[in-house]
Amino acid sequence: MFTTKDLAYMAMMTTLIIILGFIPPIPLGFIPVPIVLQNMGIMLAALLLGGKKGSVSVLLFLLIGFFVPVFSGKATTLPVFMGPTAGYVFAWLLVPFLFALLFKLLKKQSKIIIFVLIWLVGVLLVDVFGAVWLSIHTGMPIRAALVSNLAFIPGDTIKAALATLIALKLRESYINIR
Repeated sequence: MFTTKDLAYMAMMTTLIIILGFIPPIPLGFIPVPIVLQNMGIMLAALLLGGKKGSVSVLLFLLIGFFVPVFSGKATTLPVFMGPTAGYVFAWLLVPFLFALLFKLLKKQSKIIIFVLIWLVGVLLVDVFGAVWLSIHTGMPIRAALVSNLAFIPGDTIKAALATLIALKLRESYINIR
């Protein structure tokens, strides 16, 4: 079970994800999926809280979203799960769990390895899930959906790098969250 400290960390991470949703999305125009900063919060949840606590934070975010507009663009969970961004958001639930799983499987865990792992699950996996759903939802060919997601890679890579730097700095400074 979770300790009071764990619950406080999960609540703070959920709050951070919600706060990142206050930053307006940037529409791209050529696909109905905007650039948002909330996915950096998802990566931070994975990096700082690990699999179980990070996933609970993301799940709590989605549950709160049923009642309060917590997504970028002031959306709630139900319309998001019915729209073109559902694949990305569904993948967010998997990010902390898969990151923790891959992290435990590797013997060597350098800063670069941590960045590569969070990039693989927080950027690549999310973009692939998102593209598959986008293709299903809009009727766009899967190849076109995957290619259109290339527009997210540079910005999401920067977000993954920032999340990794923030998490590593917090860990080496003073916080031992896991």
